[in-house]
Amino acid sequence: MTIWRTKWLATAVLGSALAAGPPAAAQQQELVYGNWTTPREYQNVYVMPELFKNIEKETNGAIKWKLIAGGQLADGKTTFSAVKDGLMAAGLGIVTYSPNTIPSVYAMYSTVILGHNDVVAATGAALEVLYLRCPSCLEEFRRNNSVPLGGWTSSAYQLACTAPVKSPADLKGKRVRATAGNAELMKTAGGVPVGVTLVEATNLLQRGGLDCQHGIADWLVTFGYADFTKFITNYPLGLSGPAIGFVLNRDVWKKFTPEQRQVHVKWAAWMSAKLAIGNFLISNEETLQSLVKEKGVSLVNVDEKDAKAWDAVIAEFRNGDRERNVAKAKGLGVADPGPIIDDYERTIEKWRPLSKEIGRDIDKFVAALMREVFAKVDLNKL
Repeated sequence: MTIWRTKWLATAVLGSALAAGPPAAAQQQELVYGNWTTPREYQNVYVMPELFKNIEKETNGAIKWKLIAGGQLADGKTTFSAVKDGLMAAGLGIVTYSPNTIPSVYAMYSTVILGHNDVVAATGAALEVLYLRCPSCLEEFRRNNSVPLGGWTSSAYQLACTAPVKSPADLKGKRVRATAGNAELMKTAGGVPVGVTLVEATNLLQRGGLDCQHGIADWLVTFGYADFTKFITNYPLGLSGPAIGFVLNRDVWKKFTPEQRQVHVKWAAWMSAKLAIGNFLISNEETLQSLVKEKGVSLVNVDEKDAKAWDAVIAEFRNGDRERNVAKAKGLGVADPGPIIDDYERTIEKWRPLSKEIGRDIDKFVAALMREVFAKVDLNKL
């Protein structure tokens, strides 16, 4: 499948736009965004259709996007290569599924942020570092014939298990879907991390190959985990990211006019804010309440003794976490990952006051991302 189809006004002629020249005024670019998540997942239902509609409107119909969800074109592990090779124009990139691809971003992703649930601060910080102070990040995207547009971090993860887990002792020996730094955290807690994608976890839970999923409540619905994981440990266990929401083929990007690039950046900022606040905060909380009321899911509350046990695990995990992440990133070819990790954690502190001002206002977050990040990016050099 070519990454876009060229539509003439009178005659429909299919062709690969990667091999063609710049589109003429009488042409419309129809681009394919392939997402490996399920069609009912939040991004596919509430975000990309709105984003695509507005891009088409603001480019006067010159650029039309088509969403193909459910992993029909590429899965989470092959999205970067599918975009690079032109199988699709863009997709959702999770670096932890393909750490060799963009290892500098993987250094950030492996840095699990513990002790708070401020997804706005973490998202703003991750994007600021990625675009403004991580030249190796952007160079790695260039080498992979792609451009990163927008992204977000998760909210704080919780354990969702097939049996109640109150303390680290209850987790011992249990198989947990967890990747990157989260896998190390689960290992420290006594679990057995299994590094599979969100989609792959569904079948493993069904077949008994997993005991727990380490993630957000919303995924229990969108990926069907709630059919198997009826117990959610009511204790925050780290947030991670960034996901790269719009990994765009670089040849496609080069063919955009300056105005079309600006439109895509504007809506990539909106996508980032909408996912961070709309999905990982608002929808996640609503889903958790619904699961408890309607789906027979139980919240497993942690008492003071168990909380101390989890805190001890977190303290042990923190001791040496930076060194582990630096070593991993160097092993993947990043020359000096330490400053990237340190910058990310410092920048989160910068974004905390901004997060308080933003609250849960998506428009305010978009404005902050445009002001603090995207307005400072030279799109000709991205």
